[in-house]
Amino acid sequence: MKDRFQIIGASEIAGIVKEYSANLFAENLISETISQKLEAMPNYLETRYSLGKKLMLDREQFKRFNDFTNNKAMSRGKEMEEAVKDNYFNLNRSYDEITESQTEKDKIIKNCKFPFRATIDYILSNNSILECKTTDISQWFKIENDGLPFNYYIQAQAQLWLHEKETCEVHIAGVKTINKEHEILDSKTFKVGLDTKMVRALTASLIWFSAEFEKGTLFNKDEADKTKKDKQIDEFLALEKGTLELPIESNLSVKLARLKYLEEAKKEYEKLDKEIKEQVKQSMKDYKFARFKSNRFEIEAKYSNESYHDETSINEAIEKAKLMTVGDVKSVKKLTIKY
Repeated sequence: MKDRFQIIGASEIAGIVKEYSANLFAENLISETISQKLEAMPNYLETRYSLGKKLMLDREQFKRFNDFTNNKAMSRGKEMEEAVKDNYFNLNRSYDEITESQTEKDKIIKNCKFPFRATIDYILSNNSILECKTTDISQWFKIENDGLPFNYYIQAQAQLWLHEKETCEVHIAGVKTINKEHEILDSKTFKVGLDTKMVRALTASLIWFSAEFEKGTLFNKDEADKTKKDKQIDEFLALEKGTLELPIESNLSVKLARLKYLEEAKKEYEKLDKEIKEQVKQSMKDYKFARFKSNRFEIEAKYSNESYHDETSINEAIEKAKLMTVGDVKSVKKLTIKY
């Protein structure tokens, strides 16, 4: 199975739909009941902040992030998929056979920057999808009381949409784990049919997310409002700062010398940057402040009323910045670009 580098997955979209739910309801794309179900979904889902930052990672960072976030629930799900599938067939006494497994489908959506992908566990001979899920048996009461978690319902809708199917069987197993040994103690199957109105809501949410990503507004989030997912990506990026990967066969003396040089250069830069900022702060008191953020860099324009909001003006700003020196501060010209 391919990785989801710079791709939005079906399991990630629920949190984005939740954040956009008020707009979806206002535009009559979802009912009040669906809006309430979206709002009631757990806070451990992806947010536009966490997903946006994840989509900014390069391929090597993306691989390291997947290792960094590999938790017990994810490991259990992978390890138990075959057992949950067998449990489904035993419980439902189904005569259907598996015709495909781990099938991926991508969709390019107009006005959405990133491809959308849905990977399904199995396709059955009756042309329906079988999706296998696990939960800790201590949380099984939630399945009994509330039924199918709504984020699973949204994932199933994405799978049905991209794979052009009408029915998805979501089979959830309550698992007890002792000393890394898993045992299924209970299970339940939920049948989900294609909901075209929800598909329109998914499409609208993806387009909204992409627009916010392009504008750079995804990352304006107070620390107090950050979820577990938000803090997780922040923690990973903090660990990534100042790290240097050394291949086993590399010449360590050369690498360490280069690292020492970079550290010294960084100190000099920070010292100079501090001096510039102080001069700018004193000379820019009466000037307006404009900021632009994108997925690649941040621009602060403190010398005029200008703001940079499109590719052309951003590139012009970059070229202008390259030509500036510390002396330019005296004539009230300062541009900072953070990559």
